[in-house]
Amino acid sequence: MAKIKKSKKGKFPQMKLELLAQFQELLEFEIKHDFFNAGVFPRGKINLKPTEGTLKELSRNGLQYRSMPSGFLLGYASTDSYTPIEDIEKPVHLSILMDIDDSRFLNYTDLPFEFDDNKVFYFNNRSLDKDDTEHKNLSLDQYVTPEDKVEICSSVIIYDFDEEQFGTEVQVVNALDEIVFEEILDDGAVSCEISLINEPEGKYSILVDGLEEKSFFLYTGMKKLFGVIDIIIDKDDFSDYALFNDEGALIKQTYNIRFAARSVRWQYVLIENGNDQMHKDPLIYDTNKSEGYTPMEFEDSETDALDGGKEVFRVWSSDPIPFKELQQEKFKLKTKRGKSGVEWIVQLPCASALGNLKVNLLDKSEVYSELIVYL
Repeated sequence: MAKIKKSKKGKFPQMKLELLAQFQELLEFEIKHDFFNAGVFPRGKINLKPTEGTLKELSRNGLQYRSMPSGFLLGYASTDSYTPIEDIEKPVHLSILMDIDDSRFLNYTDLPFEFDDNKVFYFNNRSLDKDDTEHKNLSLDQYVTPEDKVEICSSVIIYDFDEEQFGTEVQVVNALDEIVFEEILDDGAVSCEISLINEPEGKYSILVDGLEEKSFFLYTGMKKLFGVIDIIIDKDDFSDYALFNDEGALIKQTYNIRFAARSVRWQYVLIENGNDQMHKDPLIYDTNKSEGYTPMEFEDSETDALDGGKEVFRVWSSDPIPFKELQQEKFKLKTKRGKSGVEWIVQLPCASALGNLKVNLLDKSEVYSELIVYL
């Protein structure tokens, strides 16, 4: 009968069987985000799920998958005499589907406000695909960008050429670089029908005469996907991401993807409570004097009129301010109040990523946060 030793939450239980089998940690994956105070997603905002094919690969190779609040752990079975994953003859391909369960995600994330159902974020542990490998990120660069997206395609693809082809070879390879389709086109062909009906969902690339022309993700499901994470365990991988060392022994890796927090300019709209204009010369300033901190500057106030004709002041921050789960900014407003011009100072509220952002009508590429303050 198996005996399970207690372990820390989220770690693999060490199962001592008659064969002294136990699970060791092979890989820890974490989804980071600069918006959150802890630097990672809190529980309930990320949903990661292995594909059906991956579940079979896990079982076949003595691997175990454990969900974490902001990622997952991957472990491998091992006994004193045998470790299945060390005995693989070809690379093992694991795919994890990723969903974000937060309607405000784009508010606090530095990604374009695009809702393209025809693309999906794709991440993998192949180092040759990276612009930055120092942080063991699975995105192309240190932070996730739109460049990490690939097109979603169905099982049948019509690939069109700009001009007639003569003896052109078209191939499709999967994430393991295995050829799953190949055809030499007839002379004069201007398109190629690619059928992947018997292939599983996953990332594929179209090669024309051996050169990669297009990558896509084969997906036939009804539910919209946010992202896919591919983990390839390969004995012949000797990169910084390798799960085997030069001697062929397993080594633990820690991978991540990281989202940057959205930064926007803040606009304070200062509105008098009464009909009389009691305040003039508004000035907003940063009171944070922490060592190493550069105070935020604000532009001079602008006078504007509401639809009813009431005059208001608008004051912009000079630079965008990153959204945080808990904003630490300490801004104050100073005005001259009344006929005698008495100095009047009040603490100002901070913007929140949970509020609605507005589009700058003078520059529609910019969104900003509007804060209305009644004087």
